[in-house]
Amino acid sequence: MIELVVGVVAAALVGWVMRRKRQQRATAMSAGRPAGVPCMLKWSAQGSRWKAGRLLIGAGPLVWKSSPGKREVTLPRDLAQAGVRSPSLREGMTINPGSRIVTCESSGGEVLIAVMPTELHQVTKALEGA
Repeated sequence: MIELVVGVVAAALVGWVMRRKRQQRATAMSAGRPAGVPCMLKWSAQGSRWKAGRLLIGAGPLVWKSSPGKREVTLPRDLAQAGVRSPSLREGMTINPGSRIVTCESSGGEVLIAVMPTELHQVTKALEGA
């Protein structure tokens, strides 16, 4: 019984933290301050694998920062959204199957950005403004 109570408390705490972080990002972006949206990036210029990181959305150009390292990559200025889709079965094994993939075209090739549905609006809005 104690394990059940501890599990419920832990789940509630994780949900609260995730909701709080999402609200902080939304507040920062509406105030014009830069914010990092968690995502995964697949870009032929960076290799053929999905890489975890954050899309830094702010006043300047879109920048992707890798999670494990401190590497920052500025995305092409001519990046344009081509569509939004769900991940395929194969992609769902690598990324979260509940995420959405934003397909973008640029002079540097196709760029795929995987984000959770709760963050999708912020990313597509940033791509429209880029």
